[in-house]
Amino acid sequence: MSGAERTVPARIVLAVLSGVSCAALVFGVAACGPRTADSVGPGEAGAVADPVEPAPWDLATPEAAVRSYLEWVSFSYRMANSEIPTATMTPAELVRIDAYIQLNRTEGKGLEQTLESIETSVASEDATNAVVTAREAWSYRYFSLESLEYLTDIARESYEATYTLVREPAGWLVDRVEASALTAE
Repeated sequence: MSGAERTVPARIVLAVLSGVSCAALVFGVAACGPRTADSVGPGEAGAVADPVEPAPWDLATPEAAVRSYLEWVSFSYRMANSEIPTATMTPAELVRIDAYIQLNRTEGKGLEQTLESIETSVASEDATNAVVTAREAWSYRYFSLESLEYLTDIARESYEATYTLVREPAGWLVDRVEASALTAE
C-alpha cells in the first residue's frame, strides 16, 4: 500500500473519533449541568443539583428576618450543616435545627427543600420582640449524603407558622417556630 492509500482510512478514523469525542463531550457537559428537583421525575433516581447560597441575610425587619431565616435554614439542610444559618436565629432555635440535621445525618440523608410561596404578617411588634404569622407552601425531597442521589420523590406540604423573634444588636433573630400542617381540602 502506498502512503496515500493509508492516509484516506486514517482520515476517516480520525473524523469518526472526533465525532465520537465531540458527542461524548456534549453529553458529559449536559450531564454535569444544573438540575432542579422538578427535572427528575417521580420515582426516578437523579443527582442532586449543586447547592446555591442564598442572598445575604436581612435582619432589618421581622418579616425580612423570617424570610432570611427560611432561606438560610433550607441551605443548611441541603448542606447538612447546622452552623450555616446561625446569624438568623438565637441559640435556642439553633438547638432545634441542629437536632433535625443530626438526625438526618445519622440516617445518611440530607434535605433539599424549596419555599414555593409564603404570605406573612406581623401579629405584634415592640422594641425587643415580634411575632410573625405565615402561611407557607413547600416542596422537598431527601437525598443520600454519600451518593448525592435522591432517595424520595418530591413531596409538597403547606403550613401555618408562627415565628417569635427577638431584637438583638445584629437585628431581628428567630427565637422559636411553631408550625402546623394544613390539611388538604
